[in-house]
Amino acid sequence: MAKKAKKKVAKKKVAKKKATKKKATKKKATKKKATKKKATKKKVAKEAVEKEICFVISPIGEEKSEIRIRSDQILKHVIEPSVSECGYKALRADKIDKPGIITSQVIQHIVEVPLVIADLTGQNPNVFYELAIRHAIRKPFIQIIKKGERIPFDVAGTRTINVDHHDLDSVGEAKKEIVNQIKSLEQDANSIETPISLSLDLQILRQSGDPEHRSLADIMSVLTELPSRIEGRLSDKMESTNKRISERMESTNRTRRRFNPMLYKRMMYMSEMDRGEPIMILIFASLVRDDAPWLYEVAMEAYRALTSGTQKAIEQVKRSVQMLCKSPVSNSFFHELRMVDNEEMHMLVTEGPRVLERMFMRCLARRGH
Repeated sequence: MAKKAKKKVAKKKVAKKKATKKKATKKKATKKKATKKKATKKKVAKEAVEKEICFVISPIGEEKSEIRIRSDQILKHVIEPSVSECGYKALRADKIDKPGIITSQVIQHIVEVPLVIADLTGQNPNVFYELAIRHAIRKPFIQIIKKGERIPFDVAGTRTINVDHHDLDSVGEAKKEIVNQIKSLEQDANSIETPISLSLDLQILRQSGDPEHRSLADIMSVLTELPSRIEGRLSDKMESTNKRISERMESTNRTRRRFNPMLYKRMMYMSEMDRGEPIMILIFASLVRDDAPWLYEVAMEAYRALTSGTQKAIEQVKRSVQMLCKSPVSNSFFHELRMVDNEEMHMLVTEGPRVLERMFMRCLARRGH
């Protein structure tokens, strides 16, 4: 019995030892895992701190304005994910949290950061001023603009990314293009050319003692000024064309015949003398076509019904004509639609339907209806 008890105690000691060892191993593994997790967090934090700044130049606008809402959405959904993929952190002027004069800080960022993205949407003067500084120092930049907007000639030579933030496909394409341009700029940052840098190069070439350099400067000068000249010519042409169109329209208005509504009454008497010929309604329709197209349509329906229509068509036209005569055409409806802008038009819309009704009824009487 004593031997059995001894074995049992020894067995318990071994089991206890194993449990203690297992517990220690588990504790060690947990500690190791926590240490690894902490190290990963530190690494991520360090990487975030070390990320290069991509400064964003864009129209910002007032809080909750349409401009601000669009700029925020472009920043959040287009620029930030694109630059983050390439190891940059997007920063806009209103997000600078350091104390100091904002304008100075903005210019400092524009000059010092390795990458700038400029949103040309709305052709904001501040955006172009800040972009000009970046152009002058010839450092990497990317231009974006709202899809459908015109790119000004001065910066049209630089590839600009079009984006519609309401269209997911357009957003996806814009993000991809931003990433591609960043990679391209990183590979060859010295190949950047801007209107300002070209002007500086021209100045250097002009001051050169080499005649070939000076000739090259003259050629480059012509080429760089060509877009502005084209824009100026097109602008002059458009202005001239618009002026001619306006003059022609004014001339047309001046020479436009002025209808005397009494003419329609005379036509009614003529129809009586002519015993109600439908041709008189056709003539009436031709006279009111430009000034009262709605009356023209009814008159044409009346002519067609009288010449080749059924009894049903005649009754329908009769109701239409009578409705026109009974409706208060001289009241607010026509005035609200700006159809009655002078005394003559007022007389036309008042007397025209009555003249048509008399002519139509005269034709029906002649037919024995």
